[in-house]
Amino acid sequence: MQELLFGSWGPQAIAFTRHNPLQVLSVALTTVTIVLTLALGVKGVGGDAGDSSFGDGDGGGCGGD
Repeated sequence: MQELLFGSWGPQAIAFTRHNPLQVLSVALTTVTIVLTLALGVKGVGGDAGDSSFGDGDGGGCGGD
């Protein structure tokens, strides 16, 4: 079963993980962060990152005439 799951790269991956645990943890956390950012969208502080109205009352449109 282990050969089916890991194939021929399994022992190398396990050895790398044992020698570099912080690097593996860093890659895992970065991957989770990227996936969550893409899944949930980028939100700025206080609302949408794309909100450009700046309180001018015209709903963010150009011109305002």
